[in-house]
Amino acid sequence: MRKLFIAALLTVTIATSSFAGDNKKISNVAVNNFRGEFADASNVSWLKAENYYKATFYMGNEKMEAFYNLTGEKIATSKSITIDELPVKAKRAFAKDYSSYTLIEAIEMDGTEETGYFISAENEKETVILKVNTSGALSTFQTTKK
Repeated sequence: MRKLFIAALLTVTIATSSFAGDNKKISNVAVNNFRGEFADASNVSWLKAENYYKATFYMGNEKMEAFYNLTGEKIATSKSITIDELPVKAKRAFAKDYSSYTLIEAIEMDGTEETGYFISAENEKETVILKVNTSGALSTFQTTKK
């Protein structure tokens, strides 16, 4: 269940752009937990979704996101990575199986129970989100026709 929830968070992260939420609607526990872990964060903006809170911020020059459940406990963090930072098997599979696609973004999603990687890519017909499993193999998470 948690893996599915984290995957859903990823979909929201890739599919939408970040925007600032009303801090009055954000859980004080989530804000305090965020400040405790990311004290040096800058340009922090919050979004309240139906089932979670999302903080978008910078640590140095790196854009990151932190996700919290409605009780304020951290669920996951995510950050953009280069394709070179993916597991070797995933890079090879992407190059072989998706050679007609252009990489849009690669994301590392660090959940409380596991770390996962996702790749967003497109060609002239569709956009795909690929999940990289623990052994580095790719599977299609979502496909959207253009």
